[in-house]
Amino acid sequence: MPPTLEDVDLSNRLLQAVAGHRLLAFRMGGGVRLEFDDDAFHEFTIEGSLRVVLADGSDRHGDPISLDVAEQLIRLLNTPATAAVVDPRGALKVAFEDAYVVVPYDQMYEAWQVRSDEGLLIVSMPGGDLAIWPPGSDGQDDS
Repeated sequence: MPPTLEDVDLSNRLLQAVAGHRLLAFRMGGGVRLEFDDDAFHEFTIEGSLRVVLADGSDRHGDPISLDVAEQLIRLLNTPATAAVVDPRGALKVAFEDAYVVVPYDQMYEAWQVRSDEGLLIVSMPGGDLAIWPPGSDGQDDS
């Protein structure tokens, strides 16, 4: 089930904190983790398919990671994000000046999540719905 427009709007307001902050590091393992150098230390965990689209329109795919995607992520290190948004279908898009990373929702699994040191947690649920815990929430699903 796709997310509600209210959940998309809330997620996008919460993700505005990433804009202007550099991609500090990425880690590969059971998925990919993108870490940003902002005050709240946002971390994006990607466990589903991943696509890096370059300014020239070419793209690289990973499920969740490939050597081509890793090479592109290396090039994005220390580059500020221009935006991080969730689209109405539940896909995550993290934009940089010359590229963007797209993580679609998955029908059966949690494809991605975003967390911060301030307590933010946004989880892409199976089917694209979103579970959202804003910073300072009491752990209840506020979505």
